[in-house]
Amino acid sequence: MNYWLVIHDLKAYMQHNDLIGCRVKRPGLQQPMLKQFAEIKKGDKIVYYASKNCVVIGIFDVVSDITYLEKDPYWNEIMVYSIRPAEMPPEGYYLDFRKLLFSETVKFDLFPEKEKWYTYLQGKTCRKLTEHDYQIIKNNLNNPEYLIEKDKVKIIETKWHKETPPETPKEEEKTSTHDTIVESLYTIGQILGYEAIKNPSVNDLRPPDKPFKAKDKTLDLAWKIFGLTHVPFEVQIHGSIPDLIYRLNLVHQWSLKMVVIAEQENHDEIIEAAQTYPFAGKLVLLTPKEIEKAKKDYKELLKLRQKIFA
Repeated sequence: MNYWLVIHDLKAYMQHNDLIGCRVKRPGLQQPMLKQFAEIKKGDKIVYYASKNCVVIGIFDVVSDITYLEKDPYWNEIMVYSIRPAEMPPEGYYLDFRKLLFSETVKFDLFPEKEKWYTYLQGKTCRKLTEHDYQIIKNNLNNPEYLIEKDKVKIIETKWHKETPPETPKEEEKTSTHDTIVESLYTIGQILGYEAIKNPSVNDLRPPDKPFKAKDKTLDLAWKIFGLTHVPFEVQIHGSIPDLIYRLNLVHQWSLKMVVIAEQENHDEIIEAAQTYPFAGKLVLLTPKEIEKAKKDYKELLKLRQKIFA
C-alpha cells in the first residue's frame, strides 16, 4: 500500500466527492496527462488536498482501478479512481494544511525547504507521501490547533472546472500569442521613453561583478529605467511557474518592479508561489487583455504605467 497527496480543489470535491481525476494527455487517448497518477493503485490511501485554499478535506481509500470518464456534467475525458472516506476532520471543519506545515514541531519529508513548499506541488496532480508524512496528517486531522471552519473557506474557481478539456494548442499558436505580447510590451516601453530589451540574459540585469554562472537563463523583456535599474517582464502562457520564480529571483535585487503577464485565473497561483521570496512586494501581475488595451488606447496606456509603477 502506498500513500498519496492528491492535489485537487474544493469545487472538484463538491462536483465528485467519490472520485479523483487527471485529464487525459490528449482527446481520445485514455492515458492521464501526468504519468505518476497512473501509479496509484486500488487499496492505496490518499490525502485529498484542496490547493487554492491549502486545506486537507480528509483521508480516503482508493476503491477502484483507474478508469476513463468520457462524458459527465462536470468532468469530461478524465482518468479517474473511485474513493471512499477513511479518516475525516470533525464535521464542519477542514485541516488547515499551511498552518500545520509551518508549525515549528512539524517536519515533512515532502517539503525539505518549508519556505519553498508550494514549488514541490506546482503542476502536480499527486505526490507520493512517506508513511511519516502520512501519519503527521492523519494524527492532526482532529487537532483543534490546525482546524479551520468550512464556512470560512471560499470555493475558488480554477481551470479544472471547465466542462471540456482544453485543446492542446499548436506550437505556432503558443509562439504567436507569447511573441505578440512581448512585441506589444517592447513598443509600449519605447513609447514611454524607456530602453526596451528583448530576451535579455539575467546577466544583462545583474552587475558585471556579480554574474550568474548559467548564462542560458533569459527573460522575455526588460525596460531599462533612466540607465539605472530595470523592470523585467515575463509572459507566463504555458511555462513552468517554479522556473519563472527562479529566474525572477536571480534579478530581483537590481529590478525596480517585476512584471508577469498571465491569465487572471493564474494570478493567485503565482502570488502564492512568490510569497516567501524577497521580491514578492515588487511583483506586478497583468493580464494579456490589459496589454492589448494599453496598445490601442492612450488612457489605458497611462493606467498600465500607473499600475506597474504604483
